[in-house]
Amino acid sequence: MNALLRLGIALVVTLAVTAQGSTAEVLKIRIGWSTMPTNMIPVLYSAKPEILRHYGHSYTVELMQFRGSVPQVTAMAAGEIDIASFAPLSLALAVHNFGMDVKAVADMLQDGVPGRNSLAFLVRKDSGITSVADLKGKRIGMNALGSASDTALKAVLRKAGMSPRDCIMVEATFPNIPARLEEGKIDLGPVLQPYKNQLLATGRYDVLFEAKDALGPVQFVFLAAQTDFLEKNREALYDFFEDHVRAMRWFADPSNHAEAVSIVAKYMHRPAADLDYLFTEDDFYRDPYLFPNVDGIQKMADISFEVGLMPANIEVSPKYVDTSFVAEAKRRIEATSQSEN
Repeated sequence: MNALLRLGIALVVTLAVTAQGSTAEVLKIRIGWSTMPTNMIPVLYSAKPEILRHYGHSYTVELMQFRGSVPQVTAMAAGEIDIASFAPLSLALAVHNFGMDVKAVADMLQDGVPGRNSLAFLVRKDSGITSVADLKGKRIGMNALGSASDTALKAVLRKAGMSPRDCIMVEATFPNIPARLEEGKIDLGPVLQPYKNQLLATGRYDVLFEAKDALGPVQFVFLAAQTDFLEKNREALYDFFEDHVRAMRWFADPSNHAEAVSIVAKYMHRPAADLDYLFTEDDFYRDPYLFPNVDGIQKMADISFEVGLMPANIEVSPKYVDTSFVAEAKRRIEATSQSEN
């Protein structure tokens, strides 16, 4: 075999190995989510591909929808998802019930931040319910037992000297709760935007209480992942979180408001006017760089323990939180901004 032929074969083999290696290096991230538009996950990786600097190069995503955050604990334990949308109780359940080494890594939404939206629990004005005490024996709709909204409800009941056993709990997804209220199938339910504004505009509903009345400012939902997944894929995840934060910042930018609302409305098959509250003071708060509110997670965990939702409490920081990914995203974004200026 002459030298030229040997060189040609070596080049072909090298290119093949390189191609296989580059394909293997693209990390597929399976992400759990529950409800739009509180979870923006479904539109972040498709609506504005020009924002995503690393998608398809170092990572791709596969989305899986769940009723709430608690079912995602089981899915993560079974190896079905890599990143989950957790409530604080979900984090504690992952640790205590499944023995997982899991960390909160990024903010999704916070409740009760002054000047911003808080989850509202609505009743019909003709229901005769004017106080929490009136809920005894009434039917309460809940998206998922053990969810952030369920924790808020139990905290409110406890504050009023009541127990969930004093009420009839009815599971219903967030989008179905307004219809069940309207049909008289439940007497009270947590109502997300835009349904909250729409129901209140009819004049037939009252806000009985809001989550912040019992919880104060807290972290409602955050992204979480197991430590071994984070460490094994740290470089690709730096790229993922840079894109994730960039995308969320684009949607939250007031100069992009009309287009951002239009994108979400198209995905949800709703009129854009219904979603004009998004990324305004009528919406839940999100940190500008998606740093999770660690104190807010701890507070929710404490309350979940106090109301009996988990057998043992959890000390969130430092073991169960890792802000290095959003910190790196912030560093990269700020560095790019400075270089462009």
